[in-house]
Amino acid sequence: MDLWAWVLLVAISLLVIILAYGSTRLRIPRKVGFEGIEDPETAEAYDRISRMPQFTMIRRGFVVELRKHDPKGIIADIGCGPGYLLEVIGKEFPGNRLVGIDISREMVEKARANLASKGMVGRAEFQQGEAGALPFESSSQDFLVSTLSLHHWSDPGKALEEFHRVLKPGGEVLVMDLRRDSRRLFYWLILFAQNVALRAMGMGGITRINEPLGSLLASYTIQELEGIAKGTPFKEFRLDGKLGWMYLWCRKGA
Repeated sequence: MDLWAWVLLVAISLLVIILAYGSTRLRIPRKVGFEGIEDPETAEAYDRISRMPQFTMIRRGFVVELRKHDPKGIIADIGCGPGYLLEVIGKEFPGNRLVGIDISREMVEKARANLASKGMVGRAEFQQGEAGALPFESSSQDFLVSTLSLHHWSDPGKALEEFHRVLKPGGEVLVMDLRRDSRRLFYWLILFAQNVALRAMGMGGITRINEPLGSLLASYTIQELEGIAKGTPFKEFRLDGKLGWMYLWCRKGA
């Protein structure tokens, strides 16, 4: 057997191993991470990483899911970060009022500046607040969204109860987050991103707080999130699991 035949055999063997072992799901204990970003360097790094193509694809995928529910009225993003999701939502649903909530003052200021730079002054308002104690009146919101934030909430059950309180009758929730029982291949990609790609890009503010691996380790399994949802006032909810992430949709009774 010549050299190229050996190379091909080794490559095929490695691919088979990766596909076979990488398709199994992780079984690791949850490790609680941080809840908010207040350090300016970390906030700036998070803003930079949020503009990367991978995060652009995540936002587009989320909007595809959101489009299925045809949201009307107020759309509030809980854990809005630098505001880029609301920018995309605002373009997709031009008639809706937008609200961004984040526990971090740094992120609220960053989001406000980012949307102003996109010519969206007056389309969105931002407030500092946390998922478990939203700065909204009861039965005042039409649709709540959240991406990559749930694993940071100190008490997701309480947060969902709060979501139920502030929603109008018939109001809906769409949450997307990582799932700790991800495929191993997804886990390997996260490791590579943190230990190689982000370090090479000089994003020390992110890698120093063990991100994005810390978020994956702090996330829930789909079974855990189902148990949390069952303990809330939402009687109607649905979970949809993907490769390394999941969606939770809930609707408040009329």
